[in-house]
Amino acid sequence: MTTKKIVLDLLEENKGNFVSGEELAKKAYVSRAAVWKAVLSLQKEGYEIEGVSRKGYRLSSSDSFSAEEIKKYLKDIPIFFYEDVDSTNTETKRLINNGIKAPFVCIARKQSGGRGRRGRSFLSQEGGIYFSVALSLDRNFDTETVTTAAVTGIAKAIESLGFEVGIKWVNDLFVKGKKVVGILTEGVVNLEEGCISDVIIGIGTNYTTRSFPSELEAICTSLYPDGNAPLSRSEFAALEIEETIKAIFNPDYLTEYRKRCFVLGKDVMVMKMNASLPAKAIDLDDKAHLVVQYPDGSIEHLSSGEVSIRSTL
Repeated sequence: MTTKKIVLDLLEENKGNFVSGEELAKKAYVSRAAVWKAVLSLQKEGYEIEGVSRKGYRLSSSDSFSAEEIKKYLKDIPIFFYEDVDSTNTETKRLINNGIKAPFVCIARKQSGGRGRRGRSFLSQEGGIYFSVALSLDRNFDTETVTTAAVTGIAKAIESLGFEVGIKWVNDLFVKGKKVVGILTEGVVNLEEGCISDVIIGIGTNYTTRSFPSELEAICTSLYPDGNAPLSRSEFAALEIEETIKAIFNPDYLTEYRKRCFVLGKDVMVMKMNASLPAKAIDLDDKAHLVVQYPDGSIEHLSSGEVSIRSTL
């Protein structure tokens, strides 16, 4: 057991009370300098540890975010944790290419090059939860439905906190009229077999993000902008991962998706190339393609790769 883990366990046992550095050092069989270094490391991970001369250290709260903490709640899947990475999806591909076998999760405190759909960037700052789930799928699995299934899992995780969640087709989750989650799914092709062997589901959640750039303030929000979340980021990340995996293998995911999709029944603008076409969103087909009807009565089934949807309301 590491010094950091021993110090954390001792502080948690005495949460709210001071424990002297001398006592921590004695019980951990290390020097007081080693205890101090362990405390600094824990503080960087999000633990609020107060240090007072002649009193010692006191653990006040624990919005911790680390692989060790996540594993307390999610024990059955390997975790790769990073302080900062370009993109968890990109890093997941690197791990697969280096021989790491799915399933596993790649998670980061921050992303310097977070990616969204159609090449867009995804803001990934402190306070968010950014992870990618890598799953190995058999030939019979319908990879086309992975994204929409995963969306329902994340929706359930957020709803467990008491929020009402809406889905904007295809893969954006909204709370109180603003986006809180984005999802990007990518496949890894097995060149020998000529098919997708692994799928990577990248998910970014604005959890305790406190502020956004001015151009995003009107369209994005976080679940707990004041930072007072009932679950630590580690605990909620574990819940999101668990619900995502369950949803992907839920045969009735489309029923769950339809209940939350606020685009259905609305007048929309279908964006194609440089054209904007008015239509009405009337249903989802069994592949979660959006079924729209144009003013001339013609019907089209739209996939995520073809269009984006903009409400006219």
